[in-house]
Amino acid sequence: MHAFDVPPERSKMTWFQNLSIARKLALAFASTTLLTLLLGAFSLWRLNDGNAQIRDVNENWMPAVQHLGEMRAQLGEFRTFEQAQLGKQGDAAELADYDKRLKDTRALIDAEEAGYNAIPAESSDEELALYKKVESSRAAYFEAHDRIAAAIAADDFDTAKAISGSDSRKLRRELFDNLKTLSQYNVDHLSQNVEASREAHERTVITLIGGLVLVLALASLLGFTISRSIARPVADAVRVANDVAAGRLDAKIDTSRQDEVGQLLSAMQRMQVQVVSLIAALAEMTRRHDEGQISFRIDDTNFPGDYGRMVRDTNTLVAQHIGVKMSAVNVMRRYAVGDLSIDMDRLPGEKAVITEAMDMCKANLSAINGEIKRLSTAAASGDFTQRGDVEKYQYDFRAMVEGLNGLMKTTDGNLAEVSELLQAIARGDLTARMEGDFHGVFATMRDDANATVAQLTEIVGGIQ
Repeated sequence: MHAFDVPPERSKMTWFQNLSIARKLALAFASTTLLTLLLGAFSLWRLNDGNAQIRDVNENWMPAVQHLGEMRAQLGEFRTFEQAQLGKQGDAAELADYDKRLKDTRALIDAEEAGYNAIPAESSDEELALYKKVESSRAAYFEAHDRIAAAIAADDFDTAKAISGSDSRKLRRELFDNLKTLSQYNVDHLSQNVEASREAHERTVITLIGGLVLVLALASLLGFTISRSIARPVADAVRVANDVAAGRLDAKIDTSRQDEVGQLLSAMQRMQVQVVSLIAALAEMTRRHDEGQISFRIDDTNFPGDYGRMVRDTNTLVAQHIGVKMSAVNVMRRYAVGDLSIDMDRLPGEKAVITEAMDMCKANLSAINGEIKRLSTAAASGDFTQRGDVEKYQYDFRAMVEGLNGLMKTTDGNLAEVSELLQAIARGDLTARMEGDFHGVFATMRDDANATVAQLTEIVGGIQ
């Protein structure tokens, strides 16, 4: 913030500058009030007549025109809903929705009519006669609508359409015509009263012009002096507020004034200090967390009021997010050592993706564990024909199942070779040998089996 320079001409008015804004305004108000009373006393008698005419317009004719116009608008909406409902046969939801709209619109029509009747001004005989026609045609139109509603309720849309196209249409037009006539009556009288008010206003204006010229001249001089003494410091305060709003919190704020503007600037300086402190605390927490000290929290006791609440809310938010991460870490640790008995907490909203991911991890680990158990149980039982379903897995899980299937297939094939050789020996065929590319213990089994057959061959040859 820029320090406020005080020009020499302003220093001469220090006493006025240090007056509170309330006192400055009181001085201006007292001066202008005195001038206004002098002019008002002269013109009051001219205003009484115009005031009576305006009251009549505002309390009688204008509300009447507004209520009648709204009735016509709502009747148009009512007719639109009534006709739209005829095309919704078999659609119970739409019919119910239009029933509600019709009821609400009818209630609005009744409310506008009640507002028209509640106007305190006494109606003329002509207006009463016009209103009787409106009342009669309105009752007839709504009676026709009730018959349409009854036909729709009985699912007799043909009858409803017939009533809508004949009785209802005719009665609605008659009602609109009567409303238009009554509205025109009120519009005409409104225009007459407005014209009378305009003429009275012109007479009053002519009378007041002379006095206003004098009052305005005196008030302008006084107003310029007072506004100048207020506008400049207020502009300074606005600049201060704009700087704070724009985040420029490192500038100096002048708090030397003694009026409300000075008090405002002092308060803004204190706010600046609090905001700067809060930003520094947030930056410190960010640094600590980046360094791995995720248990660090801001001390909310250093911040008063809502600043403290902001700090507490921030601490709570950080704790919640870290809590979710640590919960996921703890669950994954158990999964890593083979303990699949625990589940991730059910997290709400967008955090549910973490629960879903952990559930998927557990499900896949459980599935691959089940495949391993099934294949190992089959192998332990001597059944090497079993295979894992590789199509159920992806990536390394798929490679694991494929590897187990390869192991089962290799073991099954090699044991089949040994079994075939033993069967040949049992038949007395000592020419049989295990042939093929064997590795590890299976290569040793092949060599031992072939050596055994060779020895048996020599023994049998010696016996012969």
